[in-house]
Amino acid sequence: MKDRYEQEIEQLLNELETDAPEPTPAPADAPPPLDDQPSPFAPRPRQRKVFISPTKLAIAGGILALIGLFLAKLMWLSLAGLVVMAVAVAWMFVRRMGQPSQQYWRGRSIEPEPRGLWPRFRRWLSR
Repeated sequence: MKDRYEQEIEQLLNELETDAPEPTPAPADAPPPLDDQPSPFAPRPRQRKVFISPTKLAIAGGILALIGLFLAKLMWLSLAGLVVMAVAVAWMFVRRMGQPSQQYWRGRSIEPEPRGLWPRFRRWLSR
């Protein structure tokens, strides 16, 4: 019996010592292995399609307003800068209202959505 086990062990060791063929590389358009794919319950990052943010727009409006103040002949430029800043601030509020602040666990919301106008308003104020 011992001889049989020793023979099998030697056979396995001999097989390990021989060079195994190298795995062929996967083509570039092949899907990732199942272990590398993200979980379907993982939150997905938002795709940013906007090239300019409200903060950048507010900074540009501030710069326009300062240039208009320094150059007395271009007073309309300072007014345009203030309008651009006001638009940026309004955009910040609109953007904040549209973002869900809910936390997710395994793709499901932790907190239920409040029902009624008053609870939703209070939740909006607390964000």
